[in-house]
Amino acid sequence: MKTSPIRCARALVVAAVAFATCLSHAQGPAAAVAAGPAGTNPGDVKITKLSDLSHDYQQKAKSIDGKTSQKSRVWGVFDVTFQTTPAWIDSMTITYTVILLNPKADAKKGEKPMTLMQTTVEYADVAQDREHKAGAVVLPAALLRLGEPLGFAVSISVGGKEVASQGVGKGPLQSHKEWWKDSAILNHPNVQRRDAYMMDRMKSPFQLVDPDSYELSASR
Repeated sequence: MKTSPIRCARALVVAAVAFATCLSHAQGPAAAVAAGPAGTNPGDVKITKLSDLSHDYQQKAKSIDGKTSQKSRVWGVFDVTFQTTPAWIDSMTITYTVILLNPKADAKKGEKPMTLMQTTVEYADVAQDREHKAGAVVLPAALLRLGEPLGFAVSISVGGKEVASQGVGKGPLQSHKEWWKDSAILNHPNVQRRDAYMMDRMKSPFQLVDPDSYELSASR
């Protein structure tokens, strides 16, 4: 018994449609994860912990053999721990903000009691994880000359859009909500800006401390 060309064509069309439908269902969820929005929706990035402003931020750099030098100085190490839900975030930036308070500032010499420092670091290929770590470091000279931290904050952005932000403060900043976004504070006459005293953790001696737990900056 011969099968007509028309019936064969119809059978091929039905089979092709069925295969395409099956393939679509099989690949659909995976494709949605791969091509979905990368960290641009609320909740995609969540900050879970910031370094506090106690003496825990004070750390000494160690040499390759794991020992500290007798001449080692105290650095300010400020970390953020966060989680991400997208499979991958191609690129994100974190802006770190620290304000130091120097109660011994001499106004007659033009010194201001507060110093503002900021640095923005780009990170690439951030995989889904419940515990990412990243950080910035304040140079020892800043702590010696400009005082102790009054506030620390981070702002995380993806595609130019802020997706998470959090800060801690003490003294006049303790009860001030989102002080790191308030131009009245950042541009206050008693605040001087010195960004050069702050750097990406991965460009400091602390890049060798537990490196696999920290995100690597995109520009190295």
